[in-house]
Amino acid sequence: MNGGFEEILINPVYPVIPSEPSMRIKELIRDDIISCKASEPVSCAVAKMYMNNVGSVLIIDDDGKPLGIFTERDLVRVVAENLGLDIPLSKVMSRKLITANTSESIVSAAMKMIENNIRHLPVIEEGRAVGMVSIRDIVRALMAQELAYP
Repeated sequence: MNGGFEEILINPVYPVIPSEPSMRIKELIRDDIISCKASEPVSCAVAKMYMNNVGSVLIIDDDGKPLGIFTERDLVRVVAENLGLDIPLSKVMSRKLITANTSESIVSAAMKMIENNIRHLPVIEEGRAVGMVSIRDIVRALMAQELAYP
């Protein structure tokens, strides 16, 4: 026992000590989903990322089903490899889509981000994207929760 709390080791390097009930992802997501179709050029994603001040764009098929994600890291690779901004997103997007669902805790989502070295997590329900959560969103929520419970 540790100060009245039993320590739970999810990862031996980062012990998690339970406190108040954790917020759920549904409390963080916004209604707007910023996306491009896989057939569109990288310039589509770059323009939307710039206009919306975000670091990623969800890549969808013609029916709106998530296929991948294009992030700032992908853009750096496109520029470094001189691929040009006219290349289709399908050729440069990250296809390994790590996702969350609306009922998942923010701590669970944070662990997924840490374990997979990612900063953006699409939120999926019944095969459809319902939002995107960034590491910034999670840190803000955890900070607010921490400040609310001294």
